[in-house]
Amino acid sequence: MHWFSGACIHLMPEIPNDVDLLPGRLDDMIIHQKGDVVELKGSLDANHWLALRSVVSLQLKAHPLGIVIDGRGLTDINEAGAQTFTDASEFIQAHNARVVVAGLSSHIIEEIRHIPGARSQLPLAASVEEARASLVVGGIESVPEAKRKPAILVPLLGEWRKAVDYAAVYADKATELHLLYVIEVPRAQPLGVPLPDKEHDATETLDEAEKELGRRGFTVRRMITRARIAVEGAAKFASDTQPQLVVAAYSKAELQRGGDGHDVIGSLAGETPGNVIIYCVDDGPSGESTRNATVLVPLLGAWTKAVDFAGEYASKLNRDLSLLYVIQVPRISPLDTPLPEMDREAQQTLAEAERIARKLRVPVRKATSRARDIIEGAGKFAGQTRPELVAVAYYKDELIERGARFSVVTTLCQEAPCDVALYCAKSD
Repeated sequence: MHWFSGACIHLMPEIPNDVDLLPGRLDDMIIHQKGDVVELKGSLDANHWLALRSVVSLQLKAHPLGIVIDGRGLTDINEAGAQTFTDASEFIQAHNARVVVAGLSSHIIEEIRHIPGARSQLPLAASVEEARASLVVGGIESVPEAKRKPAILVPLLGEWRKAVDYAAVYADKATELHLLYVIEVPRAQPLGVPLPDKEHDATETLDEAEKELGRRGFTVRRMITRARIAVEGAAKFASDTQPQLVVAAYSKAELQRGGDGHDVIGSLAGETPGNVIIYCVDDGPSGESTRNATVLVPLLGAWTKAVDFAGEYASKLNRDLSLLYVIQVPRISPLDTPLPEMDREAQQTLAEAERIARKLRVPVRKATSRARDIIEGAGKFAGQTRPELVAVAYYKDELIERGARFSVVTTLCQEAPCDVALYCAKSD
């Protein structure tokens, strides 16, 4: 039976109809709401989740950035009462609810531990202040769908400073830049648990990225999500928010070993509905002074997409575009074997690529090369000509087949003495 009194709810266990309710006959527990805090006071000797859920649901509507359940006022708890927190934990997990429980005393927590799963999945903070700080860091401002602009999402993972630089090239006044920090949460802890050190790192990283873009005149939106694995969290966030473009960057070494042990290309290309550009950042000795102001585009895979996005990059930064067709020569034949049909195909493809590039008003150079393997030939040509950037594109279904992305990462990124941009294109 629930008694409502202003902003408080006095809770008593259910009793038979033939028992009189006399004041003082039963211990009670009080729920008190104040702003974004729901206070629990008294003895929790029964499962009162149904009543607490009503208050929590109402307060989440009023405070979408999250609320705190303050348990400092709880004096006692038994096994039935501890079930309240088990049900609360299930609610938080099922609804991804922004709720943190704070201030529970050690003997209350000890009783909760006796309920399987309750303690391990319950987001706990030592104090209301810690809980509130965690909610503030993780808050994302809601924007009505009608007011949303096309967005470029930049996950602050790997070589994120490079990703910020490259994303700025593709942004304009009609585009929003969304900076995403993914807080990795150990599997042994609930996703919503306050992690002050990691939350501090998130704030500092977002501050730095926002400041850099602010110097260039961009307005950004800061976002934080939580996940067990950072790249998977970024992919899920992109799937949920559907930006028009995702820009990420990792060092070549990271991509070759799988980005902290995980398949970066497979995750981002496979889960994100829009286009994705993943930059393989050169981690060798700096050689920018010896590189040419050229973007090399090997005409392989979805090469028309590569010409488009590389041409846009070259146009905005006043770079030349170098178009390369690699003729693949069978291993049983000498490299200089006459191959007239392949030569004609190379010239036709280069001419079509040049027409696309000319529309973007960029200087174009054309070249052919011969090799046993197209990717190896492109990498060798990049080593000889030393461009500023190599740009290739594949449709996502090609990349999801591991062979395509494996050859790009292990061969082209390794051979090219510069950054390599892998454009993962959605199907037309």
